[in-house]
Amino acid sequence: MQTPLCSKCAWSESLCSTCSAKRASGAMSNLDIEVSRILYKINEQHNITMAQFSHAADLGEVVLVFTPGEAGLLIGRGGKVVSALSSALGKRVRIVTESGDARKSLEDLITPAKVLGINEVWSDGKEKMRVRLAKEDEPYLKVKPAHLEELVSRWMGKPIEVVFE
Repeated sequence: MQTPLCSKCAWSESLCSTCSAKRASGAMSNLDIEVSRILYKINEQHNITMAQFSHAADLGEVVLVFTPGEAGLLIGRGGKVVSALSSALGKRVRIVTESGDARKSLEDLITPAKVLGINEVWSDGKEKMRVRLAKEDEPYLKVKPAHLEELVSRWMGKPIEVVFE
């Protein structure tokens, strides 16, 4: 299994020098450490050795778990893996695939709401991304629009504006 935390640190209370350096530099958060340790424990019951986990984000009501690989491995058959992760964290968990395709990643994040379009716009001399969602899908959005804008802005490296049409 690929996680930000090495397998040795996943089973001990302390961190090795490499993992400590990652945490000190900000490359790995305390939430990343917690999720990694939980995933290693889940791996004992559900074979998820091929799963990949890159980082997590806590949005208050939901924890987003990002994977560069196949999201299905972290969801598990019948949702068993994501359910175990959710109960261990005490919050709802959404698995999001990080891919080169911004639209696919955003769709994973906001499902069951649908992306109508993603546009590059210029405002006040700065480029930003406008994500257009259907007005009728607003109640189905699992993440608050303000949290979504903040998260996707950090993730994509440019300002994001979410609009409902």
